[in-house]
Amino acid sequence: MKKFVVIMLALLLAVPAISFAGSATSRWDVTIGGYVKFDMGYEDQSSQGADYRYASRNSRHNVENINDEYGNLFSAGGETRLNFLIQGPDGWGAKTMAFVEGEFRGATSSDNYGAFSLRHAYMKMQWANDSLTIGQAWQRWGYLPTYSNILLGVNMLTAFQRGSRQPQIMWEHKFNKNIGLALGIISPTNSLGTSATNAGTGAQKVDGWSRSPYPFGEGELYYTSDACGKIGSWQMLFSVSGFYGQWKGIENAAGTDVTTSTTATSARFDDENVDAWGLAFKTYIPIIPEKKGNKTGALSLSGQAFASQNPSWYMGTYNSYFSYGPYQRADGSLATPLLVGGWGQITYHFTDKLFVSGWYGNMRYKMSNRYRNTTAGRDQVKSEQQYIVNLSYDVNPAMRLGIEYDRINTRYGNYSTTGLDKDGSLNAFRIGAWYFF
Repeated sequence: MKKFVVIMLALLLAVPAISFAGSATSRWDVTIGGYVKFDMGYEDQSSQGADYRYASRNSRHNVENINDEYGNLFSAGGETRLNFLIQGPDGWGAKTMAFVEGEFRGATSSDNYGAFSLRHAYMKMQWANDSLTIGQAWQRWGYLPTYSNILLGVNMLTAFQRGSRQPQIMWEHKFNKNIGLALGIISPTNSLGTSATNAGTGAQKVDGWSRSPYPFGEGELYYTSDACGKIGSWQMLFSVSGFYGQWKGIENAAGTDVTTSTTATSARFDDENVDAWGLAFKTYIPIIPEKKGNKTGALSLSGQAFASQNPSWYMGTYNSYFSYGPYQRADGSLATPLLVGGWGQITYHFTDKLFVSGWYGNMRYKMSNRYRNTTAGRDQVKSEQQYIVNLSYDVNPAMRLGIEYDRINTRYGNYSTTGLDKDGSLNAFRIGAWYFF
């Protein structure tokens, strides 16, 4: 009798669980992936929190900047990601797949940090030597993610062309196993993020880039080989890549720039197209490759050098007006300063699980002295340098721990109107962990 009562009680307790249980199914093969990410730390400035990208102005003489006088403790888990890889049926003689990924940083959502927001959403057709990618994916110009899942934060790399995800149609052809070419058209504007200054957000975005009659063209020619061995999934790479497009500036009859205005009522508009272009060289060199899958003693060098004019969203949400469009001269004409820069990373493996990375970045806008001395120009970022040292340890294939030091030096166009310094420096220390699944 007691055994019967126990069995009936167990069945009664199981009924709710059975009733609310569900299953995830799909017509095709779906793989779920991603990682849980957490980090915390301290920075000696207090203007940006965990996603710092530049240094605020230093205090000068008797004029103090609160962002420079006080530090900031931060912790974050919103970089946690979730993705779905879908393998579907063949079509036109090609293997087909799709990829969807989001994270909880809220970077493209007005709900801000903690909200789930889109990163990738693309489909791909793969033939023997060709592939076609359609959707939201990484740009090809200058993108080299050797820092990914090593550095505890990557938002601070925005100034150095770390890459952005753009709607695109990209064709890639491999001439052989070593040489390949990618060509395509790609959106020049922020197609996901919110904006308080431009008309519309996301797909409703209207600005000088979307008014241009042409989409951006982007391409890459690369050489890659395992002749020097590999370190993980990385092998020797040399690449030249770039983009070209135009930005349309619009003025009303009074000569006022109305490109980002929604209220202009002039009966006559003048417009001017300004060239937008970028060129990058990137490389990865396994100086000492791994041996039989063991990374102990492995040493790699990677990096890129780039030059660009009017780069738009390709440089991400960086703290400079020049990332969004050219400035207007006194005579009404438009100009964009040349942007040059680059970064390098060296990684050494003490053991198969313990490794250290050093990262250095440098960028500079070629701003005119006249503009740097204007009210608007003095507050624009003129140049930036960054130094990062990171020590990482793989507990197992699923879990990685890291500790990191960051140093950012930023120079502005000139001293602020209130007398603050034209230079700024930021130091930050972080610890963090990933759990990959």
